[in-house]
Amino acid sequence: MKRKLFLTGLFCLVMLFANAQQYDFPSPVSFSPGLSGTSDTTVWSLFSNPSGICDVGHIAAGCGYHNSFLIEALSSQTVFVVVPLSLFHAGIAYSRFGNELFNQQHFSVSMARDIAPYLKMGVRFRYLIRTIQNTEGAEVFTVDAGFSFDVSDDVVLSVYSRNPAGQSLKDDFSEQPLPSFLALACNVKLSPVFNITADLSHRNDLSRQLYGFMMSARVHSLVELRSSVSAKPVRLGFGASVWWEGFELTLAASHHDRLGLSSTAGIVWHLPAKRGGGK
Repeated sequence: MKRKLFLTGLFCLVMLFANAQQYDFPSPVSFSPGLSGTSDTTVWSLFSNPSGICDVGHIAAGCGYHNSFLIEALSSQTVFVVVPLSLFHAGIAYSRFGNELFNQQHFSVSMARDIAPYLKMGVRFRYLIRTIQNTEGAEVFTVDAGFSFDVSDDVVLSVYSRNPAGQSLKDDFSEQPLPSFLALACNVKLSPVFNITADLSHRNDLSRQLYGFMMSARVHSLVELRSSVSAKPVRLGFGASVWWEGFELTLAASHHDRLGLSSTAGIVWHLPAKRGGGK
């Protein structure tokens, strides 16, 4: 009886979490500090806006861990590879959210390409599997897409749509809507080492807008710091990236005004040799 009550409480908690967050692994560069991730152009854009991997010039492999609100059941892990090819840039990733009682597994393939000197486009195909202990699993296939437009050398506009079809995970007992939003971001380079980003997204599943603002500064040739604030709900975020001999360590943390602290950490290995599509 206690086990059934625990499973019921955990399921309700995860359903509440679904209404405020997403299950996919959050980019520690942009999404994790509270933004939509639309402006991301690092290797972590594989989890935010797939058009961003056009800027990845070397083969990169990485892994990451995320925890929401210091609750073990609301944690996720990922492994991924990004490869720049002559025709397009490609990325594959696997991530897992939850624990042995309730979990979701994500398998994704992303492709991105420069279609003009100032325009990049990307698409991501995801296959999701939800497993709840002692019940049948649920599966769904979704598509995300995004692009970025270089207005000038210092200004970039990006648009990203996650799950525009509004797909849901369904089984014989319930239907779980997956997060769906359309986001717009503007990144402005104020100096060679300082950037600001304004972010606006509309959550279709919540019928509301989320606003965010982030500043990033290259305080050292090997260190970049980021801070952010977002609203509805209010979240304050901080992040840092450190590079050393081909390795990149990225850390991020954000504080929800009601639910508390979330944190993300990831490490990436950038292979030194360029391949066909490398820049």
